Parts: sequence; C-alpha cells; structure tokens
Amino acid sequence: MKTIKGFCFLAALAAATACNQPAKQQDSTKADSTATNAAKPAETQVAADTANTSDVLKAYIALKDEFIKSDVAGIKTAATDLEGKLSGIKGCTETATVAHQITTAADIKAQRDAFLVLSKDVIALVKGAKLKSAPIYVDFCPMADGGKGGYWLSSTKPIVNPYFPEHMKECGSVKEQIN
Repeated sequence: MKTIKGFCFLAALAAATACNQPAKQQDSTKADSTATNAAKPAETQVAADTANTSDVLKAYIALKDEFIKSDVAGIKTAATDLEGKLSGIKGCTETATVAHQITTAADIKAQRDAFLVLSKDVIALVKGAKLKSAPIYVDFCPMADGGKGGYWLSSTKPIVNPYFPEHMKECGSVKEQIN
C-alpha cells in the first residue's frame, strides 16, 4: 500500500512540476492517517493524469506535424487544441499560456520561438507521466534557436525537423527514446 501511495505521489509530483508549476506539499500526518482511504482516489487521479497526458501528447504531435507543413493556420488550430488539453492538467497553466501564444503569434517565426519553450515543458510532462505507448523520440536540432539548439517530440524515429522543414528537414538527431 505504501509503495502504491508513493508511486502515485511521485507521478502526480512529476506531472505538476513538468509544466513548471510548483507541486503542493502534503501534510505528512494527514497523509498517514488517511492512507487507507487515499490510495483509491490517488490511483484514479494518476489514471486521469495519464489519460490527459496521452491526449496532450497526441495534440502536441499534431502541432509538430503542422510546423513541418509550415501551415500557419493549421498551427494555430493545433495549438488551440493543445492549449485546451494542457488546461485539463493541474499545474500546466503556464504551458497552456505558451500554447496560446502560438495561436496569437503574428508569423511562423514567432510561433516556432514559442514552440521551443512549449516543447521543453511537454517533454518533461511526457517523461514524468510514464505513458505506456509506442516509443516516443526526443529529437534535437543544433541549429534551432539561433544555434542554441531545440528539442521536440516525435512518434517516428526518422528526423523531420519542425524548426527548419523547408531548408534542413533532416537536420537533427534522436537524443532519447521514451517508452
């Protein structure tokens, strides 16, 4: 029981901190006195967070695919969908705001700049959720962000760069595989 409770707490903490929001501290005496009753709701919350994170991942991949097409209107639509999914996860308000910035950006360069920030948060969220899905790849382009480099998630191993799809579509490398 203690292991399940600890896992649930760690999963919830990882999801909350992944979106750059501080996690709430739980009073340990209260947690110990309600350990028996708290296990079921915590398990339900982790399942809900995992489902929400899975939805975020799908919406993120759709957004990344629109960046590959360089379709400004499609990017705005996909970012709006992702913003809604992020809003459904406790602690992801700031990340949802970044997704909103993509929807209101004047041009694709500004959208890609916001996508750099968004990607860091979504990568952390997906890693913290421990999703049981097909492999997800963390890709990196050293030329993005003015030569500082930029990361993104992909559901396929071959590199298709969302930062430079017109000129350097295959620029980058797989840095990590998340299972």
